[in-house]
Amino acid sequence: MSRLSPAFAVGAAALATAALCVSACGPLHEGAAATVGSSRISVAALNAAVAKATATPTADAPADRTGTVQSSLTALIQGHLIADGAKAKGVTVTEADIQSFLATQRQTNGSDEGTAQANGIAFADLHQAVYEALLLNKLIAAVGAGLTDQTAQQQALTTYLGKVATQEGISVNPRYGQWNAAQFDVIPGNAFSSGSPSPSAPAS
Repeated sequence: MSRLSPAFAVGAAALATAALCVSACGPLHEGAAATVGSSRISVAALNAAVAKATATPTADAPADRTGTVQSSLTALIQGHLIADGAKAKGVTVTEADIQSFLATQRQTNGSDEGTAQANGIAFADLHQAVYEALLLNKLIAAVGAGLTDQTAQQQALTTYLGKVATQEGISVNPRYGQWNAAQFDVIPGNAFSSGSPSPSAPAS
């Protein structure tokens, strides 16, 4: 997503690195890796995110599976917060926005396949990646209106998303760790002390 262009690499752009799979929330954590407000992030969604991260590791990817599980779940939670935060601000991305961006990229990369390859993402994920990048940058522009310094823009985004997180409430299945509001990520919980978790089986 944000790797598509330096213009989309504004600090916190790495937040929305994975697509979401959420549904109406049932009993807390039953078959869920985490809940965000009234929605749940399924274990299946976490499995898919971990599998993708493992298959296409980046230079800063965690060295162990526990770290991959935590970072993948962090991205899913953060992505959900970005989507909700954008909705609250009336921020949207149209198909025309996506196609305009891709057209610009073709001038450099020759084709959409070339754009995906140049940015280290699967071609099948390109459309969603561009959508997420544009949504995030529009949200940054909305919450950081008048700010030109990237650090200040990132801080404005973090502050805003922190408020969204507080309003909605975030709960992580102890099997996968716990939510750290200060660091805005998933960190190890007591369940990690017995060994590296595998998200393959639901835990209630």
